[in-house]
Amino acid sequence: MELLLERELTTLRPPGGTITDVHVCQRDCGRWYINVRVSWRGTALFHVGLYDKKRIRLYKKASSAIRHVILGYGYEEVVHVHPCPGLRDEKAF
Repeated sequence: MELLLERELTTLRPPGGTITDVHVCQRDCGRWYINVRVSWRGTALFHVGLYDKKRIRLYKKASSAIRHVILGYGYEEVVHVHPCPGLRDEKAF
């Protein structure tokens, strides 16, 4: 899966470009990350990277990742949440 820097979702988003799908997924270490599908890049899912570094943006809690998608990217549709199977740490949500 390719990386999409956060700046492309915010300041460099093309006119009329939209986020069409969001998935908040959990790694086996308990950290959460965001995958998005965007209208200007076809049907592929992309990992969301830091604003200016080619590293995946990670979150301690799923709620923080979801809040960032809604407030930071202006996304108002369904957010799919995928917890890591077998990992049940209530503090991670």
